[in-house]
Amino acid sequence: MAATATTLSDLHLIHQRAKSLRDRLTSAPKLLVTREAAVVKRQADVDAAKKALQEARAKIKNREVHVQSLNVKIDDLKVKLNNVKKNEEYKALQNQIAHDKASIAKIEDEILDSMGTVETQAADLVKIEAEVKTFMGEAAVIKAQIAAQAEEQKAQLTVLEAALVEAEAVIPEDYRDRYRRTVKQKGADALAQIDSGACSSCYVSITPQTVNELLNKNGLIFCQTCGCLLYLTDEDTQNTRRSKR
Repeated sequence: MAATATTLSDLHLIHQRAKSLRDRLTSAPKLLVTREAAVVKRQADVDAAKKALQEARAKIKNREVHVQSLNVKIDDLKVKLNNVKKNEEYKALQNQIAHDKASIAKIEDEILDSMGTVETQAADLVKIEAEVKTFMGEAAVIKAQIAAQAEEQKAQLTVLEAALVEAEAVIPEDYRDRYRRTVKQKGADALAQIDSGACSSCYVSITPQTVNELLNKNGLIFCQTCGCLLYLTDEDTQNTRRSKR
């Protein structure tokens, strides 16, 4: 069977459909990998947030313990204050008590500030954990879709690849090596129709001589600019022939 506009158009279409299926078979796993990577990264953020929250709470606890120890110290100083006889010692104890009370006030202010920070950290942690659950759910959905669709898509691709082999029978023996090199280089874009007098791949104008050669089916014609295998649409073929009459 000789290569015609229709057969080359059909061949091009099969190439494009096969490429679309291959793209879907590869893009879904890539999307899954991206989602799983997002889960891992966000889970690391959760772990870091939990650690930071734990450390912040531990600092609050340490400050509270320090306040308790200062209160105990003040109580001891008050006992000593009642028993001291020298005026200098009395003033020194009073100064120490005042200093410790000021330290307690400062630490309690720090505790209040830290509690506000802890509340913010806890709220942020809840948000991050929710994001992790969302990402995990999306990854699970994608994984299920891949499992459900992969077999059907592979079966469709097998059918298309068989149809491609059959459709390639229109390529004359003398042109098959060049055709295969072009397909290897360009894949589904190895063929291009002539649209408005130009190659639809590189948009460079086609000479009237090239159009005549395509009309007369004088072998296969490859675009001199991009190397694609050219073909006319049936409509262009009919219009060109009418214009010559």
